[in-house]
Parts: sequence; C-alpha cells; structure tokens
Amino acid sequence: MAADDEFCLLNSSISSSCSSCFYGPFCQFTTEYYGILSIQSLFCSIQSIPISIFLSVFFFGSLCNLFAVGTFCQSNAREMGSGIYRLWISIIGQLCVTIVVIHTIMEKNTSGKIGCFIFEYVRKALHASYDSLTACTTLERTMVIYQGITFNKVHSRQLAKLIIPSLLFYHFTIILYEPFNRELIYSMNRYWCLLKFPNQLFVNFETITNIYHFIVPYLINLILPMCWILVLTKNRSALNKHISIWVNFKNVLFSNKHAIISCYILVLFNTPRLISTFYFTCIKLRCQNTAYITAYFLSLVPLTMNLFIFVLPSPKYRPEFLNLVQRIKNYRFRSQYVST
Repeated sequence: MAADDEFCLLNSSISSSCSSCFYGPFCQFTTEYYGILSIQSLFCSIQSIPISIFLSVFFFGSLCNLFAVGTFCQSNAREMGSGIYRLWISIIGQLCVTIVVIHTIMEKNTSGKIGCFIFEYVRKALHASYDSLTACTTLERTMVIYQGITFNKVHSRQLAKLIIPSLLFYHFTIILYEPFNRELIYSMNRYWCLLKFPNQLFVNFETITNIYHFIVPYLINLILPMCWILVLTKNRSALNKHISIWVNFKNVLFSNKHAIISCYILVLFNTPRLISTFYFTCIKLRCQNTAYITAYFLSLVPLTMNLFIFVLPSPKYRPEFLNLVQRIKNYRFRSQYVST
C-alpha cells in the first residue's frame, strides 16, 4: 500500500494520535459537524475504482441532465414555476457533478489550490442549492393542491424567478467564510486541504447550517406528499360520497403518482445519508467510514438522474422530452440528407 494511501486510513499511526472523532494525516477528516468537510475523504474511498467506470457514470449522468435541461428549456414545460425550478435543478445538478469529477481528476495532478479554495466551496453550495430547489418544487405542488383552480401560474413563474437567485445567493453567501478558513499543506507527495475553525462559534455555526440545509428539504420531500394524499382523498370523498374512501385513495395515488415518485426517489437516496449523518457523528472504525462515504455517494446520485426523477415519470414533461428527441432525430436526418 502506498504511503499516501495509508494516511487516508483510520488505523494509521498519525490518525491514532488524533483527538476523538478526527482522523487523517493532519486529523482533518471528521463527521462531527454533520457534513463532509473535505471531498478528499471521498477520494480516499474511491482510489480503487477504475477511472474508466468513474468517467462512464459521469458521461451517462451528463447525457441525462442535458436531456432534462433541453426538456425544461421548452416553453410548454415552463408554464408554471415548477418547470423553472426543475430547469435549474438539472443545471445545478450537472454543475455539482462536474465539479466533483474535475476535482477528482485534478487531485493528484495540480497543487490543489483551486480544489481546496474554490471547488470545495462551490461543491458544498451547489449541493445545498440543489436540495433546496427540490423542496421548492414540492412546496409549489402543495400550493397547487390547496389552491386548486385559483392557483396563479403567472405569479408562480414570477415567484420562481425571484426565489432561485435568492436561494443561490443565500447558499453561496452563508458559507463564504469557509475558503478563508482553509489551509493547503504538502506532505507525502500530495497536497492536503484542511478546514480549521478559529473558535467554537464557527464550529457551532457549521454544525447548525449543515443540519439545517440537509434536514429541512429532506423533511419537506418526505412529509408533504403524505399531506397531498390525505387532503386530496378527503376532497374526493366529499365529492364522491357513493365511492369508498379506499377507492378514492387509490385514485389519488394513481393521478399524483408522478409527483409522489419524484419526491420519494429523492428521499430514498438521501435516507442513508440521513441515518449515517446522525449515527456516525464519531467515526472510529474503517467500516464506519466506508458506510458513511457510501451513503454520501448515494446522495449524489440524484444529481445525475434528473431525467428519471422529474421528466420520465411526469405525464406533462414526458411528452416534451419525446418531442425533443424527435426533433433531434429529424435534425440529424436533415443534416445527413443535405450532406449527401
């Protein structure tokens, strides 16, 4: 085993001298703050994965995101604010995945300054923005259900255009202190990015923001679909008194399954991260670290799967996607015809 690989492990001689819950060559790895402080903790866990597999997954995810972006760029897909949210969710998801991949490739080939002071900061802000915007789509769907025919699509679009830049500004601003508290240290033929807080106030703030930015969107996507089902079932039962509640319940599930599926796919991939975040606040064993990193990787999967989460399950957006594919085919056919 290479020396620099060994320093990523929990049972190295230097890690054993760290204070409780910290490990790494400079005791810089920890989950004590309820979040990934450095993406280097991911690099230590994916060194055995062939770069070809890593890039194949990236290109497949990028293709899916490009189709999702193309779908939501069409005017019919942006009649409501939800279409605008989903457009930016797809864009931000692709940007975040690209940052992670570029950072991974550059890790051992550069001085690490860009990765440490820029990529770490941008990756964290984009991931938090992605989670917040998915919650916005769920909240808007809730408003549609409660307001019914009085729901204003124009106002919805205007509100989305205001909320999106506001959320991006918020997430990039609230962690603006992080690049100024990072250090880059060279040791064992590589650079290490450290995040050190000057006092306990910063530690508490980091912990609170990490929990808040993750748990609030998670709970919104988990709880509100249940509220949709209850409210819509109650309304249908009031209108169709001759039909049993169970039949009305099944009709509600069938007519809203696309929105419910989208929410619970996000919940499904983020649940391991939720469990590991609160269960592995202090990592002392290598198997714990592997479980935590695996859970975090699963939370990155939705960033590449927006086509399957928001487009294909939807009876509204799926035809727009098929029209986009058909136009691409027609364009290629015309191009080949002209060239011949």
